[in-house]
Amino acid sequence: MLKKYEALPPIKMGLPKVDVDDAELRQGEPMLRHISLPGGWKRMVSFQDVEAPEKVVWSAINDLPNYPKYVQGVVSCDVYSTEKGRSGEVVTCATYVLKAAGFAMTYYMQHNFYPKKHCMTFHLHYDRCSDLSDSVGYWYVEDLGDGWCRVYYSTDTKLPRFIPGFAKDMLTTLAAKRSTGWVEKQCNQITGKSRGAGSGRRIPGRRQLAAVLALAVGWWVRTNA
Repeated sequence: MLKKYEALPPIKMGLPKVDVDDAELRQGEPMLRHISLPGGWKRMVSFQDVEAPEKVVWSAINDLPNYPKYVQGVVSCDVYSTEKGRSGEVVTCATYVLKAAGFAMTYYMQHNFYPKKHCMTFHLHYDRCSDLSDSVGYWYVEDLGDGWCRVYYSTDTKLPRFIPGFAKDMLTTLAAKRSTGWVEKQCNQITGKSRGAGSGRRIPGRRQLAAVLALAVGWWVRTNA
């Protein structure tokens, strides 16, 4: 249903230009941008600077079995195949189980990692039946040459029709923060660096997600009564 991402730099993928200064990107929280796509799909783009070498950033992103420790709401992420692709990429397929606000879903994702292109693309593994209609996404890590890397993350999703427009942006924002906010923390653990206790901001939790879902359901009930 969705066009897959290509293994290209962010500017060639049409992602928004980074319009904030370096100091703001180094505060411990990803910057987010919403893009509306034809057909009601939502694209969420995240970018953040991480103080770590590129290989360390990729070691965190590629550590799929430990995603339940890193990403809130991920109950399990079990790799069931890994192989070399035709273009030299590493193709890894994994089963994800997510639970949040009383909801649970299982889906099968294929990740294509291109080390020489500094990029990973991912999409549903279409040989298996997932609880999602479709999902595609993209990671890109840019070495800034000063001990920092700029980490880009983008994903396209479509939420159920009963969720109103104002709640969809809130939900995709929460999901993006939970999907990317852990990268800096994990890289700091690998490199031995640590921020002060007051640095960065809290990643949205289960209660906040539940509140947004409850608000959306309440809105739908009122408008359809």
